[in-house]
Formats: sequence, structure tokens, C-alpha cells
Amino acid sequence: MNNKKNRMLEYLRLFRFQTGAATASAPLIGGLVIGQRDIFVLFILLIIGILYHIYVFVLNEYIDVEVDRKSLDLQKKPLVSGSIPRKYAQFIIFISCVCACALTIIFFPYPIPILFLILAIMLGGIYDIFGKKILGSDFILGSGFFFICLFGASTFSNDFTSITYIVCSIYFFHIIFNNAVEGGLKDVYHDHLAGAKTSAIRMGVKVIDGTPTVTKTFMAFSYGIRLIFIGLIFLLIFQQDPNLWFDRYILEISIVVFLTIILFVTLYKFLHFSTFDRSRLKKLFSTHEITSYFMLLIALSPIFGLWIIVFLFLLVSIWYLVFNIILYGTLLQPLV
Repeated sequence: MNNKKNRMLEYLRLFRFQTGAATASAPLIGGLVIGQRDIFVLFILLIIGILYHIYVFVLNEYIDVEVDRKSLDLQKKPLVSGSIPRKYAQFIIFISCVCACALTIIFFPYPIPILFLILAIMLGGIYDIFGKKILGSDFILGSGFFFICLFGASTFSNDFTSITYIVCSIYFFHIIFNNAVEGGLKDVYHDHLAGAKTSAIRMGVKVIDGTPTVTKTFMAFSYGIRLIFIGLIFLLIFQQDPNLWFDRYILEISIVVFLTIILFVTLYKFLHFSTFDRSRLKKLFSTHEITSYFMLLIALSPIFGLWIIVFLFLLVSIWYLVFNIILYGTLLQPLV
């Protein structure tokens, strides 16, 4: 029984299941933004989003296994440790992709949703396979999330509004930041040893004898991407009814401003760390991620209403915290 339990936990770690709901929020919010309120349909979008998450992250683990072996911090990863054979990962990649496509064909048998899902799968795959070899690969992954969000919207209507495109663009720039900045800093040490050409390394970020060097170019890039994200949040707000916001949503605007401050404080901290501490970085990244997501929900609160906002926030945050505890015994800091 214990062996079966441990094997299941290893598979969930391979899936990076603690962030599955965060990825699945993209098609879910895409559908909600355009007016989808059918609970069953939203549940199907959630499942497809989780399958997309598994496909992208397991393929990433599979491709990066040799790079990960060069880091002492990553020896417990399922494919690195050998607790899950690589051939099983191949099967998971295939079956998650097939199931996502099958659910789409069954429940949304229209050309546009199928096209957007295929684009998201192709872009996610291109990033995983070539991401550490080609310039600008973070934008490829961001585009995958743009289309998975647009996929969610297209399952309800093809009459996309400006709000739909803004929300998809928010996911686009968020993923670029998440991957290029957070992922680049977190993995810079073993990426550098393995000769990977990530955005962080191309911009001169490196760790020598435990001392990190974060270049001004990388700092400018990081702040620039985050400023675009925040700009899109406020553009989303003013695409609705600015007068309504200032008349009735003063509290919400105050929260967005407060969360913006938290974003920049955490961003400053992980761009100016004096000693490479992967564990501390991951805690900062977790706080940063939750703050970013909450900002999007607050900006959408006039459209969604209180209960949908509460559900979406609890879905992602509780999912993340609970699976972190189950898989790693900690709230905010996955071990790998």
C-alpha cells in the first residue's frame, strides 16, 4: 500500500500538480470572461486545462532531465532519480495530449476551439523541445498560454471582445515573466553548467561560488515585463466602466494598488539577492504568483461577481497549498 502511495505521489510531482489549477485557470477564465456560466462546461474546461498543464510540464521534465542531473537541488525529481522511467513519461505526454484533444472534439466540435487548442499544444511543445536553445523562447510559451486562454473563450463564442484579448494578453506576459525571470533565476546555476541559453543567461545572469550576478539588462527586462502586466491590469479595469469603478469600486482599486506595491517589493527582493538561495527564491516567487493572480481576479470582479471571484481564488490558492503539503510537506516551497 505504501509503495503504491509513494508511486502516486511521484507521478503527481512529475506533473507539478501543485500548479495544475493555476494553468487550468487560463481556459476557465477565458470562458468566464466571454459569458460562459454552465458549470458542466466550465468543469470540462478545467479538466482540459489540467491535461494541458500535465502535457507541457511532463514534456519539459522529459526534455530537461540531463540538464537537471547537473544540479544537486534537483536530484529528487522523479525522472532524475529514476523513480519514474522516462518511457512512462513519454506515455503520459502522449495520453494527456490525446485526452485534451478528445474532450475538445466531443464537447466543443467546432473548428476554432480545436485550432486554438492545437496551437497551444504546438507552441508548448516547441518551447519544451527548443526552449533552452533558441532566443525568445519564453514568448513562444507565453503564446501557448494566450491561445489556451482564447480556446476557453472560443468554446462559448467567437465574437471576442477587447476584454477577452486583454485577459489573454495578461496570461501571455505573465507566463513570459514567470518563465524568463522567475524560472531563469531559480535554475540559473545548473542551466549555466549545462550550457542552456535561457533569457537570464543570455542577459548575463550567473552564479559564481554561490554569489549571483544579476545584470542591469536583466533587471530592465524584468521590470519592463511586469510594468506591461500591470498596465494591462489597469487597461482591463478601464475597458469596463471607469466611472463605475471610481464610484462603486474604490476598495477594489485600493487593493489593486496595494497588490502592485507587493509585486514590486517581491520583485526587488529576488532581483537583488546577495546569496543564491533557491529555497528563499521559491518562497518569494510563490508570493509573487499569488499576488499577480489576485490582481487579475480583482480587475475582473465587476464582470464575475463576488462568488465566482472567491471560487477562482480558493481553487488556485488552496489547490497550490494543499498539494504542496501533500507532495512536499510545505506550504509555499516545492522541493524541486
